[in-house]
Order: sequence, then structure tokens, then C-alpha cells
Amino acid sequence: MKKSALAISIALMGLQSSYAQDAAPVQKVVVTGSNIKRLDSETASPVQVLTRQEIMDSGANTVKDILDNLSNNDRSAISDLGGANSWASGASGVSLRNLGLSATLTLLNGRRLPSYGFADGLQATFVNIDAIPANAIERIEILKDGASAIYGSDAVAGVINIITRKDFKGVTLNASAQQSLRNSMLNKSQTASITVGAGDMKKDGYNVFGHLEAYHRGAYKDRDIFPQLPDWYLKMNPDRASLSTGSYPGNYTGRYPANYADASLAGKSFTTAAPGCAPSLLIGGLCRYDYWKDSDANPAADRIAFFSMGRKKLGDNLTGFAEVNFSNTKSTYYTSVPRSNITGVPLTWYDSIKGQMQYFTDPQLPVGHPFNPYSFPVGLNYRFADNPEMFKNVGEAKQYRVLVGLEGTHLGWEWDGAIGRMSSTATQKQHLYRDRYGYYDAIVKGEYKFGATNSQAVLDKMFPEMGSHGTSTQTFLDFKASRELMALGGGPLQLATGFDLRHETFEQASSDNVLNAQIVQFSGVSIQGSRNVGAAFAELNAPFTKQLEGSFALRADKSGTTEAAVVPKLGLSYKATDFLMLRGTAAEGFRAPSLPETGNGGASWFNNGYLDPKRYAMATQMSDALKKGNSIDQANASVAYNLGCSVSFPARVLPNKDLKPEKSNSFTLGLVLQATKDTSITIDYYNIKRRDEISVLGVDETLANEDKKAGLVERGVMTTQDIELAQRASELAGKPLGFTIGPIATIGAQYANLTKTKVAGVDVDVNSKWNLGSAGKLSTGLEMNYQTDYRSWSSFTNDYSENYVGRRGVPKIRAIAKLGWANGDWNAGTRIYYTSGTTLSWGDLDSANTEQGCIDRGVAVDQCKVAADTTVDFSLNYKGWKNTLLTMNLFNAFNRETVMQMRPGSPLPLRGRVLKLSFEHKF
Repeated sequence: MKKSALAISIALMGLQSSYAQDAAPVQKVVVTGSNIKRLDSETASPVQVLTRQEIMDSGANTVKDILDNLSNNDRSAISDLGGANSWASGASGVSLRNLGLSATLTLLNGRRLPSYGFADGLQATFVNIDAIPANAIERIEILKDGASAIYGSDAVAGVINIITRKDFKGVTLNASAQQSLRNSMLNKSQTASITVGAGDMKKDGYNVFGHLEAYHRGAYKDRDIFPQLPDWYLKMNPDRASLSTGSYPGNYTGRYPANYADASLAGKSFTTAAPGCAPSLLIGGLCRYDYWKDSDANPAADRIAFFSMGRKKLGDNLTGFAEVNFSNTKSTYYTSVPRSNITGVPLTWYDSIKGQMQYFTDPQLPVGHPFNPYSFPVGLNYRFADNPEMFKNVGEAKQYRVLVGLEGTHLGWEWDGAIGRMSSTATQKQHLYRDRYGYYDAIVKGEYKFGATNSQAVLDKMFPEMGSHGTSTQTFLDFKASRELMALGGGPLQLATGFDLRHETFEQASSDNVLNAQIVQFSGVSIQGSRNVGAAFAELNAPFTKQLEGSFALRADKSGTTEAAVVPKLGLSYKATDFLMLRGTAAEGFRAPSLPETGNGGASWFNNGYLDPKRYAMATQMSDALKKGNSIDQANASVAYNLGCSVSFPARVLPNKDLKPEKSNSFTLGLVLQATKDTSITIDYYNIKRRDEISVLGVDETLANEDKKAGLVERGVMTTQDIELAQRASELAGKPLGFTIGPIATIGAQYANLTKTKVAGVDVDVNSKWNLGSAGKLSTGLEMNYQTDYRSWSSFTNDYSENYVGRRGVPKIRAIAKLGWANGDWNAGTRIYYTSGTTLSWGDLDSANTEQGCIDRGVAVDQCKVAADTTVDFSLNYKGWKNTLLTMNLFNAFNRETVMQMRPGSPLPLRGRVLKLSFEHKF
């Protein structure tokens, strides 16, 4: 089971190092969080270790699966599953302590990995953990403490050090497949890998191995999973059952001219089906389209990763080493096919390159158009369903890291140095948005044939390939050395020192047609930056007595023109008795501003689905009134609702070269109790305060405080649609209804050191073992995170927010209970995952999901929450066949359904029992 490194060291007196496999207990090791080798892994900092066996028993397929099982990991961090509309689509990251992607440092064999080619939110650079082959991992060490004084930028919430196999010889084949037992299309994935190695460091003086791994995840459509959705979800998301009036071949919509020949029709609006609509889709006189059949509920993913390591003795005290890793990851997101916009309301977006708002109004079909049967221009509410296959978003990335180095022992110093280069190049390509010129011409000139299958050339003219590309690179040189200085009461005083040098570049840019403002309602990004990073560090380990040990670290970093960051760390551990150790740390941390935050250029994007505080109440009243009208009114009810309750608008942001590093202060206090020889308990309190956080004001916060800071929110005049829907709603309601303010046109800002956050909580880890004699061996464990505080700063109120612990997304308790049994060729295990309940609202700005908001939406107060959740997994493996291991995992064994969330847009409730079968054979 998962154990803290310190608990293991007390119980077992020794742990493998980051660079040693199956080491003898007396061999010196390096533990994540320190540069100093020691005889055991006892440190003042809490370190959790996931062994290869534990990873296999958990049934995790990917690194994200592994890390999602951590009790202190924010599982809502970016994932390629939800990346269709992300600026960093096709990637997954990790966020410890709910402090964000940029506050957790991810290492591979103790060294940095390249940042993903795209920045999340055009701001946060992070490591794409999908690019790391899971089957190559020997273990993972998680430092649950700030460590910027050791590793530099980003190590604020903690460090995840992924350690691969090292001295491998032979051939191993692995294969696995899984799918849901609820429905065979759900949770479907396959993994295969091969590892080949030769040489023995002790006998041959060298070892080299390579590992190749492939992964595939199956996709399924939104409409395919509709029968699986429970009633409560459909109640909160009624559009899941709806069909769109934006259809194929469409619906004519317009208004008869005031001087129309038929006086009974003059001046009246109309909507009617175009000829050729399938009878089954002709409902209420309007042609409908099932847009859910085209879009993915779960995107497909295909990944291939290669890792290789070689080591060779060059002398008695000198070893050379090299590492090469490469990956290609691709996620494919199909969306509903595009439709025409026939409201007459201009579509808007912000051109960040020219600094101008852009507008485009869909053309009506002119008089004489082959598909216009009227004597006046008319709109067509149409769905471009000629070739649904082309309307997809493909996020793909290629990543590599290559390094060579030397390590040795000379003149009393143990040293290690390497030089290397790493890069991640990401692309995002799609055909989902219209070209303002090609689309207009094809409609007005009749090049596009409505209701027919058009040529790909015409479709490409209207919906050209567009997207973005990004590249992040680092060239690095690092060196560190350590030695004993003098004898102290508890052992030698040890020193480690070294330096890091890096040259970093980052570029993220939209395609030319986006930058030229040709693509309607799609704003562009063009950011470039480069910098040199230099750091020097020193660390002391001082065992003052047999009971008291201190550790001291200091590091100075300079990133480009940003002011230098100098951060210290202090750690103390005290062995009060043979079975009790007390420990604590105090540290400063930092995150250097990212190149997207300080580089050249700018960015803009489109926000979708936001509640407008100044219009949502009236939008709800208008929608309720329209629901009482005819079929056209009922179709317009959702339109009226969206005018205030699900609005879309562009935003813009500019980099800032004057940003300061984010800083943090943290401390931990804990104890390790060795209750018996085979039972260990660790309890650690953590407290982190981060300041000078780089951000722009959040959209919800900006809108909620629109009147307090002028200029951030720009609004347009009330539209024709606003006025016409209000008039009709007033007729049906028998009282005046209508907006008093126009729609949001855009919001804007520049990155600044604006905010701060503080978090606190307790980590608990309990592990026990029992020898049952001929009945085998039994092990139990409990890993728990109990969060007590999570608050963010508001620059509007100039105060901390409410405590978000217990709010949606920040549960008070996450826990994993584990039971394992081993006897001969059999090994079985059970894992129980528990997450405490929360409120339905994520915070005080989430007014729609407060108790009053639930009442206003017709949701009972006792349902206005997210209930506690418990699931149980089983594992069983058998190794009775020579060199072969068979494993079965049963996830969610008791078939617990997804916890109900009575709000629109909650995660799809598709959880069921999942079976995974795995095979491993060694040659």
C-alpha cells in the first residue's frame, strides 16, 4: 500500500533511492526533497512512495490514473478528457493541495520535464503527464511539502518524482484491456508495452534498456449514452433530450415586408420548415436535427511513448549515463456540426492583434437564391451536416527529452552532472468555425447547395482548417556535489551544493486565418518569449545528536529579467523514543512568471455559458413566459434564457514584463509513530500561504463587481432580439418584461500580481502487516487528507474569501482504505475510496447553486448538495505460470452510481462496474 518514506524507513530501515534499485539497507540513498545521500530515508519532510507493485494493484492505466488516486491531488485539474475547448487541449496535469498546475513540480528521475507546448488558460505552463509511459515506472515519490529551496520554481505545493526502472535485463511484454460491465462502449481502453534490456552493471559494467508503450482509449457519442442518463440529470440538462431547429435542410425564418401583397401577413414574423425535411424530424411544423449524435461524450485518445536509459562504468569512480524519451499523444474531439446564425445579431470577437472588436452577421438568402422561395430576403436556420466527419478538434503533441551525464566520486565529493535538451510541440486543428469571407460568398453566390451534399472544396472554403500551434523548449546544464564535512553527535555533517542553467523558449500562436480575424467568433493568440535561467543552491544535513537532526537549504534563482528569488528551507526531526519521531519544516517557495505571462504579444478568447448578473433574473422571467406560448415561443424560451443565464462574449489579456515571482510560506508539523514492528502511523499538518499570485480577475468576479471597477466590462446596446423576445414575453405574461441593459460585449485585463491563497490540512497514513503463517500475509492501510482551510484573496473586497473547504470541488476528506493478502502465487487486494460531501455551490459567487438559487430553480433544499461518495475496487493476480503474471481488476465493484448533482453541466453520470484484465510475460 502507499506509505510515507519516513514510515518505511523506520519500519524497514531502508528504501530504494531515486537512482538505485533493490539497494541494501545500508546503502546511501537520495530521497525526493534532498540532494544529500544518507543511510536511510529519514527526513523532516513527509514523502509518500508508490511502489511498482502498488501501481499494478491499483489497476491504473496511465500516470493520470495513478496520481488521481492520491488523496491530496485535485482531480479536477486539466485532463485531456475535457480539453475540447481548452487552450491546452490534448493534455493532462496534476495539482496538489488545490493550488493549481503551476504549483506542483513534476520530475522524471529527479530532473525536470518539458512544459507542454500549450499553456493552460494561456498562462499556466505544466508537464503533460499523459506523455509518460506508465509501465516504465519503478516507483513514484511524492514530496508533500514545499521544496523550492531544493528544486527551484514551481515546487510550492509539492514535488512528484517519477522514477523509472534502472538496471533492467531481459524482455518483458505487457498487455491490458478494460471496459465497463454496465455498457461495453464505456471505459474502454487498451495498453501494450515491451521492455528490452541488456547488460549488468556489476558483472558487465553497463546496462541499457528501452521501453515502448502504446495506449488507446475508445470514444462514444452523446446520443449513444442518452439511454444511460438518469432522470435527475435530464431534468437539470433538458437540452440533452432536445432536438435543434438549426437543422438539415433547415427552417426559413424572417418577417414579411410591411408592404407585402397579402395584407394579413404584412409585418408578421414567421418560421417554417424548408422542403425536404424527414417526416420523423418534422415536429410542430419545424424541421429538427439531433445534434447530439455528432458530438463525443468521451473523446478518443491514442498515445505512444518510448523511454530508454543507458549506464556504463568508465572507471572505478566514474559512470556515464544517458536518457532518451519520446512521446506522441493525440486526443480527438468530435463536436456537433456548425449551424447558421439567423438572429440578425452580429457575432462578435476581439482581434487581439489589431486591438479591435470584430463583427459578422450571417447573410440572409437574397432574392433569386436557388433555395429562397420568397420575394424578399429570408434567413435559414440550417445545420451544415454534409460531412460530420470533418467537424472535429484534434489535439496532438510530440515531446522529447535527451540528456547525457556523468557521476562519480573524487576528492571526497560525490557528484552528478548532465546536459540535455527537451521540447514539447503541440498542435490543435479543427474545422468548426466559419471563414467570414468564404462562408459569406458561398451562401450569397449560391455555391453552397442547401439540403444537398456539397463538395469538400466548398466546405473547406466555408470552414477552413484553423487552430493553433505551440512549442516549449529547454536546453539545460546541471551539476551537484555532496560530501561529509565533519563529525557531529549523531553522524557526519553533510553538504550538497550545485547549480542549474537553462535556456527556455516558448511560442504559442493561432493559425494565420485566426490572426487575420478571418475566422468568425474565434479570437487569436500570439505569444513569444525566451529567457535564461540560472540557479545556485546549497544544503546542509546536521545530525546534532542521535535524536535530533536538522536540515538547511538555500537556493537563489534568476529567470530572465524577473527579479531574483532567494528561498530558504529549514527542517528538524526529533526521535523522542525508539517508536516516536517528531518532525517539522518551514520553507519559502516561489514560482517564476511563465513566458506566456511575461512574453510578447497578447491573447483573446471566447467565454461561453456564463451567468450575467444584470440580466439573468429578467431572462428567466422571459423564458418562463415564452414557455406558455405556441411552438415557436417555446423554441424561443431557451433563447431568451440564454440571453442572461448562458451568455457568451470575448475576453482579452496582455502579458506583463514587470511581474514579480509568486512567493509562498509554508510549514509542516508531524509525527511518525511505530506502534509495533509492523504498524506505522504518520500524521502531518501542513499550512501554505501563497502571495503575489499572477492572474487576471476571474470572469465571475469581474461580472459580479462590474460597478466597482469601470472599464473591465464593456456592454453593447440592446439588440433587436432582446426587444422582440421581450415584446412577445410581455404579451404572454400580461405585464411588461424586458432588459434594462445591453449584453456583454467584452471583458479585458492584463496579468498582474493580484491575489493570494492559503490552504491547510492534515495528512494521515497508517500501515500494518500481519504474518498469517501458512494462510499467507495480510496488509492494511489508510491514507487520508483532511483539509481544514482553503481561501483565496479578492482584490475587490481586499480580504480573503470564505473558507471553500466543504464547497463543491474542495471536499473536507479524501481517504483510501486498503487491504491486501498474499499467499504463494496469489495476491488479492481491496481499495475503498471515500470523498466527503460538499455544498452544490463552489463558492459565494455561484449564486445559482446556493440554497436560495436551488429554490429558485425548483430544486429541493435537501438535494442542493453533493453527497459523500464511496467506491470499492478489487484486484487479484496470479503468478503460478513460469515468468507470467495475470491480473484482474474490478473497479467500482458494487456498481455505485455517480453522485447526484442537481445543477446544469455536471459531469456525465455514467459510472458503473469496470473490468480490467492484464497480462505480463518475461523472457
